[in-house]
Amino acid sequence: MAGTIALPLQEFIGSLDNTSLPKILQVCSGVYFQGSVYELSGSEVCFSTGDLVKVIGIELQAVSCEDIISNEKFELPITHTGLFKVVPEQTPYSSVEEMLSMRPVGLNDSLPFTFTSNSKMTFGSLILGAGKPLTVLSIERHKGEEDKVRCHVRGQTEASAEVCIPLSCQGEFYECESEDCYTLKEIMSSPRLRTRRFRFVKTTKCDRVLIFSPVHQVQAIMN
Repeated sequence: MAGTIALPLQEFIGSLDNTSLPKILQVCSGVYFQGSVYELSGSEVCFSTGDLVKVIGIELQAVSCEDIISNEKFELPITHTGLFKVVPEQTPYSSVEEMLSMRPVGLNDSLPFTFTSNSKMTFGSLILGAGKPLTVLSIERHKGEEDKVRCHVRGQTEASAEVCIPLSCQGEFYECESEDCYTLKEIMSSPRLRTRRFRFVKTTKCDRVLIFSPVHQVQAIMN
């Protein structure tokens, strides 16, 4: 069928909200894990290839957490009131634009944030040494000109300056840890944040590096 896209069920459900329902899905293939088999009239059944499933309701109930260091897994209720910080990626970004594309949207534009360059950068008479922190204050957009980011940089004598860097600027850029904190609800509502790693804020467990996955209750009708 033209335009058909196959996605893992969990990923697809995570992209929906109740305003987009109902949705009719067709099972293409899959591997079923513990908890995916349910009981109907005393008999265990599971989805088969070709089955049609009409999703009529979804509810985010909890968040599955995996500690990537210890491999421990546990769940937190979506109402959990603790806060979390994004763990900076260890791999570099190849351009300023790529780095910006990974920032969450809809949360006060997620600015300012700070990054460093692994090599020296020169902008007119201003030379920035490798490893110098640059704090992005805003994105400058002017008709007929390339988009740029306006950055604050602090000098060795505590003097400060601002510099505009084109989004297309190439290099080896690393993000610094941000002071921004998020709740589980904010993380789960942002597609970009959901792909990141996090740590607890202000608890004895702050050394944990966590990956989050949503746990939904799905209401559906089988054919």
